[in-house]
Order: sequence, then structure tokens, then C-alpha cells
Amino acid sequence: MTPIPSFIYKRANQVAMIVFVPIFAWVFINVYDPFDFDKIGDTNLFPWLNIPKELLIQLITVLMILVGMAVVAVSRTLMGIYTRRKPISYLHYILWVFLEIVIMATIYTVAALFTDTDKSVITLFHNSLIKTILVLFIPYVMCYIYFIWRERVAQLKMLRATIAQDETVLQNAYVQIYDEKGEMRLSVRRENLILIESADNYVCVWYLNNNLPKKVMVRNTLKCVADHLQSTSIIRCHRSYMINIEIIKVLRREKEGLFVEFGVDGVPDIPISKTYAEAVQAWLMR
Repeated sequence: MTPIPSFIYKRANQVAMIVFVPIFAWVFINVYDPFDFDKIGDTNLFPWLNIPKELLIQLITVLMILVGMAVVAVSRTLMGIYTRRKPISYLHYILWVFLEIVIMATIYTVAALFTDTDKSVITLFHNSLIKTILVLFIPYVMCYIYFIWRERVAQLKMLRATIAQDETVLQNAYVQIYDEKGEMRLSVRRENLILIESADNYVCVWYLNNNLPKKVMVRNTLKCVADHLQSTSIIRCHRSYMINIEIIKVLRREKEGLFVEFGVDGVPDIPISKTYAEAVQAWLMR
């Protein structure tokens, strides 16, 4: 048999149900008077109390609710113990709830014997059973709807967080190059971007496509591109160049200064100026 979702009988939800059901029951009983409390004033029930009928009705209502709350509390505690060992199916859960109702109806039948002595025990039990179902059905359904809604909200939040994380990972895997108007002109996987070269009011982006170097011109300044990519591995190494520090194959020192090699045919060696030499070497030491 199909087990019900475990969040239905989670401890926090069971506590919420134990608290909510009595509150709803008190409001429901006072509004609809399902237990015929108007007959109390016509009996000699507790004559020694000598209190007004309205107050007596409230006391009996509270007593009934406390009894029902105790039944639900004990029942849900036992359910918690049971479900630690094995999941509970929909059918078993329905039978469990029905047993709660039967126990409450039995208790209310005993109480009804003091106020409605003209009816048989079977009739009183039948009436108590129907009225108990009415009192409990609505709050139970409301609780289940709320539990399901809250679980769906939690699942939706987790899904959104997962999607956002995946999007972040995807964005980190690509480098976006924007033009001077802020429009994205090129998106290249990080490991395929080689270098970015200044060309007056343009930048020339070198990248690998099918293991062959390609170039794309984008209208923007190298400074603006460097500002946008400052948190990436694409760093400035010269006033005219930015390089992908992660794919450097060789760092070579010549009389003229430092040069980097990418080991790709057709891609020139790129000089590193003294201004950026320390930053490049710091990256390589990571």
C-alpha cells in the first residue's frame, strides 16, 4: 500500500494539529452547538454548582475539548512512535483517524447520558459519532491542506535555490563580453577564451573553436572590459592585453621582459609589462 508523505506526521505538524484542532472545535461548537447543550438547563446536572447555564455550557465545552485534545495528543504520540519503525499507508492513516473519532465519540456518548436520558446508548453514540466527525473533519482537512501547501512552498524554494546555483555555476563557466552599450556580444567557455587585445575603440577577443583560434571584434575599450571581468581569471597583463591566466602554458623571461605562451598555433606570445608583472605572478603562485 502507498505510504503517505512523511511530512504529514512530522512532529512539528502533529504539534500544530494538536493546537489548532481544539481552537477550531471551540469556535465550531459555540457557533453551531452540535451537541444540544440547550438541554442542560432542563436537567438537574451538577445542581450543587449553582452557576449560570451559559457558564456551565462553556465549562462543559472546554472539558470536551480538553478530552478530545488529550485523545489526539496520545494518538499522535503513538503514531510518531509507530512511524519511526515503518511508514504508514493512506488506508492505515484513515483508519487511525477514524479510531480517534470513535474514541472521542464514545467519551461524548458517556457525557450525553447525563443530559439526554430519553435516547438509547446506540442512538447517543450514533449522534455523537456524526457530530464528532463534523467537528474534526474540517480542521483535519484544513491542517492537511496547510501542511501540503507549506511542503510545496519549501520544495519550490529548494528548486529555485538549485536553479540559481546551477545558473551561477553556468555563468561562472562562461565569460561574457559586452560592448560599449552594455549589450552582450560574445559568451565563451572560460577554458576556451585565450586573450583579449586592445584595438583603439575595439577589443579583439581570441578564443578556441574546434581547437582552432578565432577572433571577434567588439566595440568597447579594454579598460571597460577589464572592469567587467575583474573577478575572473581574465586579467590585465599589459596596457594592450588581457590574458586567461588559467590556460597559460609557459611564462618566459627575455631581455625585453616577461612573455606568456599559450601553446596554440597562430596565437602570438603576449608581453607582460612591469606594471602588471607582480599581479600575474601572484595569480600563478595560487
